[in-house]
Amino acid sequence: MYNVVMSSSLVSIVIPVFNTGKLARSLVDKLLSDDYRDVEIILVDDGSTDNSLEIIKQIKNEKVRIYNKKNGGPSAARNFGIKKAKGEYLLFVDSDDDVTQDYVQKMASAFRDDIDMVVSGVKYCKLDKQNEEDVYLDEFLYKDNEGNKDFMLRSLLHDGRMYPVFNKVFRTEIIRKNEIEFDEKMSFGEDTKFVMDYVGAVKGKIKFILEPLYIYHAGTSTSTAKKLQGEWKNWQKCYDNLEEWMGNKLTWNQKRLLFLIYLKWRASWFKIRLS
Repeated sequence: MYNVVMSSSLVSIVIPVFNTGKLARSLVDKLLSDDYRDVEIILVDDGSTDNSLEIIKQIKNEKVRIYNKKNGGPSAARNFGIKKAKGEYLLFVDSDDDVTQDYVQKMASAFRDDIDMVVSGVKYCKLDKQNEEDVYLDEFLYKDNEGNKDFMLRSLLHDGRMYPVFNKVFRTEIIRKNEIEFDEKMSFGEDTKFVMDYVGAVKGKIKFILEPLYIYHAGTSTSTAKKLQGEWKNWQKCYDNLEEWMGNKLTWNQKRLLFLIYLKWRASWFKIRLS
């Protein structure tokens, strides 16, 4: 049985950095000023081609550890960070995003014995802050006698709150015990695969915080990311992963939900193609 999280429970925060040194430094300052003090921040410079490594090395704080590795993409950087993490709880923050002043405090304090993952709302905003939207702020509850896989399917169909890793806190022990990692061969949907593998391994529940604690900067999407979203083969790979994760013995309702998710993703891809 897990213990209720206390102030003595170390939280590891993994932040990949690639040519985002100034943003990463500002983000670290925000995280260090959080009321939850028992944290370690793991900055993984993923072979930046500018002076980002020099910038983050200027951070002088015993709670911050800085690593430099050959460029391998965000999945490789996150996997590297997982191996270095010492905390009981683990969260991922992208270096070009932001969080609220009390992000870690509210996320870590939400854990209880029967909870294995905490998910927050998200504020989507462009860097010019002219267009902001708070999302995933409605309660999403388990049905009676519902397993985590059925819950995951309903959530994927309901909205996008379970797609990314950046608005979640995980138990490090579960990740290590089940050898869960990011697929470094995937450049699209690798977040969702990590979340699915984690949800499939846990026995506890998922807790939602109905507040936009994570601030996602939508204006930083690259042309490469947009190109990946516009290729159906990448969506199909994600769907194949979902089918494999569900296994062969499916109920009628699970088959129905899978089909509806397929239609939803197909429509999303088509909309991106038209934009």
